[in-house]
Amino acid sequence: MKLSKFAASLAVVLVTASASFAAEVIKVGGLWDLTGVTADVGKPFAQGVQDSIAYVNSKGGINGRQIELINVDYAYKIPQANATYKKFVQQDKVVMINGWGTGDTEALKNIITQDKVPYFSASFSGHLTDPTKTPYNFFVGASYSDQIRGFLQFVKKDFKGKGAPKVAFIYPNHGFGKAPIEAGRQYAKELGIQVVHEEVIPASFQDATSNLLNMQKTAPDYAYVQDTVSWCAVLLKDAKKLGIKTKFFLGNYGMTEALPLLAKDAAEGVYGMATHAPYGANVPGMKMITDWNKKHPGSEAHDTVYVRGWAYGLVWAEGLKIADKNKQLNGEGVKKALETLHNYDTGGLVPQITYTATDHRPTTKTTIYVIKGGKMTKVEDVEIPRKKEYLGL
Repeated sequence: MKLSKFAASLAVVLVTASASFAAEVIKVGGLWDLTGVTADVGKPFAQGVQDSIAYVNSKGGINGRQIELINVDYAYKIPQANATYKKFVQQDKVVMINGWGTGDTEALKNIITQDKVPYFSASFSGHLTDPTKTPYNFFVGASYSDQIRGFLQFVKKDFKGKGAPKVAFIYPNHGFGKAPIEAGRQYAKELGIQVVHEEVIPASFQDATSNLLNMQKTAPDYAYVQDTVSWCAVLLKDAKKLGIKTKFFLGNYGMTEALPLLAKDAAEGVYGMATHAPYGANVPGMKMITDWNKKHPGSEAHDTVYVRGWAYGLVWAEGLKIADKNKQLNGEGVKKALETLHNYDTGGLVPQITYTATDHRPTTKTTIYVIKGGKMTKVEDVEIPRKKEYLGL
């Protein structure tokens, strides 16, 4: 009988402690590509977010409450993303989600709106920036569309030949690949630049020779490649073998510190967009990252995509803090809190971030880099006008 009373008392204590712990923890879903076709950039991004949130938790978390980041690898497969999303929302009861790819994010956007779950994707698709269509979608950095517009601005200024400059777009036939292409077509027309060719490449490949020969027939002066760094490296090496003189320009998932390591001398002179500071850059926010890594050393080399993950964690954690202070730590409350961020500064890890209730473009500013001497070398900053007609495109 005494044992029975003790067991009952212990059960009450455990249940109470468990309920108390649950009340203190803020659950956030983490949907990553660690083994799929974009794992080359998916892994450093996921690690960056995880380390950023560990840092936030070490500094007191969300007003004294810890963030529990629930991590799942969906291998860049949309059905697995759908299933994981349902688990996050229905079973784990997360307050928000940090996601990954364009295809799965755009496939989920309607249910995200219906469920009122703030969703930070690592997709920079301009389609996700119009709150009248995707009110709960956010990302941290200039959109793919503003990146390709920045490339076209560069072309307009850089071209020294006769007539109009000729450009080609190279991209895989999936959400990420296609995301900025229509914006590029329209902006090229606006600037008087000829789009002479579009080459659709496979999601994964070992040789791009035939694709490059197709492109070469139109003799473009510049080519914009919307792909991740591993596949960009394969393409650039094949272009060098073929002696192609076109000036190549990469989007932000192609222009990373890994490019010269993978493409070797074929990366030299290649331009690209960087939405976040390279690892170790001389910006104030880099010290917290490098100090953290000194205290928590790992085997992985860090790069701008890892820095991107850190910036994401800092931005959405700030949204959680504001919502919590407002006693509105739920989907609607977090959304409203994020929409109060104005020129939010991560210490230069990314240009200052602003969201409003009518515009979820976080920034329209990015930086052009060129590979010089095997390293990312800054060329210039470029900022796209925040025109109403560009919103959601």
